[in-house]
Amino acid sequence: MEWKKNIMLHKIITFLGVLTVGLLVTATPGFTADELQLLLSTDTINITTFYNGTTLEATGTVPVDSDVVIEVSGPKTDVHLKEKGKVLGLLWMNKNDVSLANAPADYMIYYPENVSQELIGSKTGIGYGVVEKEIVIEPAGADRAFIFGEYVKLMEKSGVYAMNKGGVSYGAEADGVKSFSATLKIPVKMKPGSYHVKVLSVRQGAVTAELNREFTLQLQGFPAMIAKLAFGNSLLFGIMSVVIAIGTGLIIGVLFKGGGGAH
Repeated sequence: MEWKKNIMLHKIITFLGVLTVGLLVTATPGFTADELQLLLSTDTINITTFYNGTTLEATGTVPVDSDVVIEVSGPKTDVHLKEKGKVLGLLWMNKNDVSLANAPADYMIYYPENVSQELIGSKTGIGYGVVEKEIVIEPAGADRAFIFGEYVKLMEKSGVYAMNKGGVSYGAEADGVKSFSATLKIPVKMKPGSYHVKVLSVRQGAVTAELNREFTLQLQGFPAMIAKLAFGNSLLFGIMSVVIAIGTGLIIGVLFKGGGGAH
C-alpha cells in the first residue's frame, strides 16, 4: 500500500509542476510570438475654423518574422459620375450616367517597402481589388474595370485614396517582437464621421493576426455652428449667407474704390 501512495503522490506533484509552468508561461508578457498590438495617437480629431488636414500616428508591435499592413477606410457612400467619350469620333462629351454604390468615401493602405502591392490584394483581403468587388456599378453592362480605374484616379487626385508603399517602418526588436510605426494622413477632404483602421500581421503571404480600431472626425467651434444652422435652421442660414455676401461685396467695393475699375 505504501508504494501505491508514493506513486499517487508523485503523480500529484508532477501535475502541479506542469500546471505551475503553464501558468507562468501564460502570464509572461511577450511570450506569445504572434502577439500584435496597435495604438492610435488619438481617437478623435476636431475640425476647427483653420483646419487644413492633419496626421494620425499608428504604433505597435508585431512578431519579428512578420510584416504589418494597415488599412484605413471611411463610411460607405453612393457616387454618381458622368462617363466621358468621343461623340462621332471627334468631340469628348458626357455620354452616360454612372453610379457606384457601397464605395468607401476614403480608402488608404500603408505597407512596408519590402511588401509588394500584388501580395496585399491577393493574400490579405484588402486593397483596391477587394474594394472593386464590393462596389455595385450601374448600369450593369458598363465596363467595371475602366469605371473603377477612373474612379480610383479621381479619388487619388483628391487625396482620399492611396497605396502608401513604405508607409510602415520598423523599430527595435525584443522578446520576439518588433515595433512599427506609420503616419496616417488625414486630408482636408475627409468628411466628419467614423473611420475604421485595420492592422494585419502578415507572414509568408498569410494573415496571422488582425486588430481593428476606430477614430472620429468631428466639427468643432465655428464649423460646427455653421453645420448646425445649415441642417437645423435653413432659413436663418440662408439669411446669414445673404448678409455675409452683401457685407463682403461692400468691403471689396470700399477697398478698391478709386482703383479705376477693371481693364
